[in-house]
This record gives sequence, structure tokens and C-alpha cells, in this order.
Amino acid sequence: MHVLKPDPIFHQPPQKLCPICSAASYSRDGIHPQCAVQQADEPRSLRLRLKRREKAKADKPKQGSWTIKKCPKCDAQVHARRAKCDCGHNLDSR
Repeated sequence: MHVLKPDPIFHQPPQKLCPICSAASYSRDGIHPQCAVQQADEPRSLRLRLKRREKAKADKPKQGSWTIKKCPKCDAQVHARRAKCDCGHNLDSR
């Protein structure tokens, strides 16, 4: 059996769709408050992400640096397992 629903008496205006998430929005401006915050924070978060990447690249140790330590007395590069530098400084007693 086929039943047709009656047409509504009052037609509702089409709901505004949020431009960020494409869901129906009930706010006056047609954008969800959380989506507006996300849209406003996007340039700032992008800047922070790029700054973190640059810092990570700058702080990245050079290849093989974990096997080398620097003598505080003569600034010579010494293997990490050595206890004494060639200048006689004891490297373990920092």
C-alpha cells in the first residue's frame, strides 16, 4: 500500500549551511561558533607549525654527533666513550 504524506502548510526556509563543515547551522551568521574559531586560528596555527618545523631542523643534531663530545677545557672533539681528553681533562667529572 502506497501512502503519500501531505504537503506541509508552512514551508520552512532552507537552512543555512556552514561553509566550513557543510552541516546545517542555526546561528545567525550561518557558521558554527567552533568553526568560526577554527577558521580564525588557522593562519596563526600555520605560522606556529612552520616555526616549530624550522626550530626542529635547526636543533637536529648533525650526523654522528651522538658519538662525539666536546672537551670544555680545550674545545677538542672527543669520542663519547673516552674518559679523558688528550689535554688531560677528565670528561666524566663535569
